[in-house]
Amino acid sequence: MKRPKTKIAPRPRGRPRSEQARQEILETAYKLLRDRGFNAVGSHEIAQEAGVSSATLYRWWKSKEEILLDACFEHMRPVLAIPETGSALTRLRRYVLRAREFLVSEEGTVLARVLTGIYEDQRLRRMFLERYVDQRRQIQRGIIEDAITFGELKPTTDPELLIDLLSGPLFFRWLQGHAPLDKRFAKNIFDNVIPAFQTK
Repeated sequence: MKRPKTKIAPRPRGRPRSEQARQEILETAYKLLRDRGFNAVGSHEIAQEAGVSSATLYRWWKSKEEILLDACFEHMRPVLAIPETGSALTRLRRYVLRAREFLVSEEGTVLARVLTGIYEDQRLRRMFLERYVDQRRQIQRGIIEDAITFGELKPTTDPELLIDLLSGPLFFRWLQGHAPLDKRFAKNIFDNVIPAFQTK
């Protein structure tokens, strides 16, 4: 006698509950970071605002600082995305302009608060380098290497030097605040730096 087949209930649509809770925590943490600053937010406050227990927070993160860093990175990922269309130099130019736009936005202000909050913590600074700086530089490096491959830039181009030359002035003006970080400035950086690396 054959056993009747057991019907398996379909899985609910959407994200699993645990992942949804994690995303809600990150969104809550980002809003608190944006409104209060890095050092003014506590883990209990994040848990309370997100409607979870403190124990739930520590299922995924070791500290409040790690939650805030992850919240920052998660929120900024779509903001910093660059469409992969056009020539390598077109994409690189778009990257420079997008970086300028990001720095003067609300997200740029939040990033400044993060940098201030982690300045004296070597572990958090290393995490910031690995999760944010290194990944952004890797994207730029890939675009520059494409430009070299397709003959838009000289074979002798040093990607690391070019990244610093394009990004350094933006961050310097952003940190110093001595002059406007406007679109014209970003365009001038690209238009004056790139010719030194282009093939004749």
